[in-house]
Amino acid sequence: MKYLFDSSAVFKAIKENKIEILVGNYTLELARYELGNILWKNFAFQAKATDEEIKILAKIVKQILNTMEIIQISCNEEEILQVAAKLKITFYDASYAYYANTKGLTLITEDSQLLRKILPHVKASKLGDITKPTK
Repeated sequence: MKYLFDSSAVFKAIKENKIEILVGNYTLELARYELGNILWKNFAFQAKATDEEIKILAKIVKQILNTMEIIQISCNEEEILQVAAKLKITFYDASYAYYANTKGLTLITEDSQLLRKILPHVKASKLGDITKPTK
């Protein structure tokens, strides 16, 4: 089975050292920017890491994303906007829902509120549902 990971699920997989589940699976080009925001918010903005540590974290995220299939959202903006309106979700979230459906992928997200809104229209789950617990 193939999966489409949103940035919340990618970040959790990295934090929990479950990187192998990401390799060869999918994410959207948007994830690169959202993961950058997560790093900025959690480390740079709150000064929880040095500049050198932030560079290392960014490099790790880049390397992990390079092992994934990155889907570009260009040319489908109208369809994504229709999904957003129908499901009453953001354009960002709708882009994941749209591509999960059109590519026959299961969306993996840690956003419980999003899961409630998109099920049963989109096959979706949380990271913990597809991975074994770490010891």
